[in-house]
Amino acid sequence: MDATAATILSKRYDLMNLIGAGGMGEVFLASDLLTNQQVAVKRVYVDSPTKPATGRTPNTTDATRLLLTQEFSVLASMRHPNIISVLDYGFDTQGGPFFVMEYLPEAETVLAASKQLPLDGKVSLVIQMLQALTYLHRRGLIHRDLKPANVLVVYDESGSPQVKLLDFGLASTTKETPEEGGGTLAYMAPETFMNEPLSAATDLFAVGVMAFEMIGGVHPFEDLGSTGSQMVISILHSDPNYARLDVATVLKDVIAMLLEKDPMDRYPSAEAAIAALCMAAEISAPPETEAIRESFLQAAQFVNRKSEMSQLNDVLKDSAQGKGAIWLVGGESGIGKSRLIDELRTRALVAGALVIRSQSVTEQSSPYAVWRPVLRRLVIHTDLSNLEAGVLKELVPDIETLLKRTIPDPPAIEPAAAQTRLLQTIEGLLARQTQPILILFEDLQWENVESLRVLNYLARVIETIPILILGSYRSDER
Repeated sequence: MDATAATILSKRYDLMNLIGAGGMGEVFLASDLLTNQQVAVKRVYVDSPTKPATGRTPNTTDATRLLLTQEFSVLASMRHPNIISVLDYGFDTQGGPFFVMEYLPEAETVLAASKQLPLDGKVSLVIQMLQALTYLHRRGLIHRDLKPANVLVVYDESGSPQVKLLDFGLASTTKETPEEGGGTLAYMAPETFMNEPLSAATDLFAVGVMAFEMIGGVHPFEDLGSTGSQMVISILHSDPNYARLDVATVLKDVIAMLLEKDPMDRYPSAEAAIAALCMAAEISAPPETEAIRESFLQAAQFVNRKSEMSQLNDVLKDSAQGKGAIWLVGGESGIGKSRLIDELRTRALVAGALVIRSQSVTEQSSPYAVWRPVLRRLVIHTDLSNLEAGVLKELVPDIETLLKRTIPDPPAIEPAAAQTRLLQTIEGLLARQTQPILILFEDLQWENVESLRVLNYLARVIETIPILILGSYRSDER
């Protein structure tokens, strides 16, 4: 990696190696200094013929910033086993946006992975793509840039291949009519070139192209023209040579229907394509796993909370202007508190806030348990004296590793005075923050009185710092 690109983003993500690059950005393998896990970080850059791929100046134009924000907004709400998980979002010191995704070690493109598989294995990968699209399309989203590089395959603990869709920068709702079709030419449907409205069928065409490649070993329109203009003409007017597919006629027919020129002649949905594919390949329809069922439940439309969301949006904006607040959301289990928190989290991240989330798990939690992840995250953002760091060491045992220096123990004092010193140190830590921060506490009904005492203490000064604290609790528990 070019030395100019070596950096630590948000004082947390240590960029290591460039692992992918596209027209708008680059993806780096990074180390999360808080978790010691490897992650993938996507950044957007200005295209410049005079600069190398690595070390470009971040692109802060409104258009590219909006595109990455859109991609994050889409991914942040995704909860499906065949769609990559997004973990964080932020801006670097030059205002360039980035987001953090799960890292997929040893991932292969769907084409590379399919070469090692028998026919039923190839069909299984196509079905997994269609399952991910079923999830997307039910939410009113179309991907618009499906291609092998955006469909990766990883292997679970049993060695079974699992598809992961990624790169949602061009994703749009089915209600939108994009000014430009976008996408990758070899996988674009005919309607994309004709400025016609895009639909779920547009994604199905791309799946058909990849299915043909996986089973036939060549692109369906490769023999019909090698230049860009010839490829477009072939996609618009020519039929693939289905004799290249050494499979039963019924399976050829399924792929042919995915590749119909008129989107109305393709399958009406990804679910219908799955059913046809299973029947043609004489395999059982894939079972609906618990993970898939949960993904649809979490994707349910966010409704009946407009008033609450409006209030929280207002206080989020106020906190960004330096007027913080503490809010508690109570209610019985299952009424939508977590969904409300998830929605606020996404909006805060898109707005450029640092979001820190913590959850109480049992009635037997240790003192200040819910504050420990928060303090651990903030110490790497703040210049702390040895005394401050020493006071926090009891709650952040690895603070020396995080700060990369030896931290002496604080002077011993009476218990009551020590508690006051801790509260004042936490207050000072929060008061020194300049970036808007959203702190989310879930299930506070399990938390010890010490953590609630911190909230009560901070209530005196919260309006003077750019921090919004939102806590949830079950009113039927406590």
